Amino acid sequence: MWPATCCGPTMKPIGRSGAGPKLRDTAMLTGSLHTVLGWHVHVGENANPRSLRNFVCQANGAELMRLAACLATERGIEVCAPVHDAFLICAPVDRLGDDIATMRAAMAEASRVVLGGFELGTDVSVTRWPHRYMDRRGAVMWRRVTELLQQAERKTA
Repeated sequence: MWPATCCGPTMKPIGRSGAGPKLRDTAMLTGSLHTVLGWHVHVGENANPRSLRNFVCQANGAELMRLAACLATERGIEVCAPVHDAFLICAPVDRLGDDIATMRAAMAEASRVVLGGFELGTDVSVTRWPHRYMDRRGAVMWRRVTELLQQAERKTA
């Protein structure tokens, strides 16, 4: 069984900055905002300033994740899934350390591209068989789903 590894950025919220008014002005004057890699959102005259700031954060974060996934895949990493702002990867035990380093390097490179040279740090959580990856934020939902599946199985048995 291959262990699953989750690598994700170590980010701290930047809070409110002076970028809000400039961002809003640019959006209103040009009628759109775009990500570093070119995804656009069209902006109407009654656009919510919070939504405009959120677009820039969320869309550029998505750009970073897409680029990191592409780089990792091209470098031979088995990317199982993105997990919000992280990746779940699988690797044979004898290659696990190297694959983690490669995944982290891909994430660092993607952050430098999208964030104009700034490199986000990453942390790592390794899960080995017979254990499974579980985000504690999803534990309640996971228990509920498994209970419902067990109830359904009992009804069909």
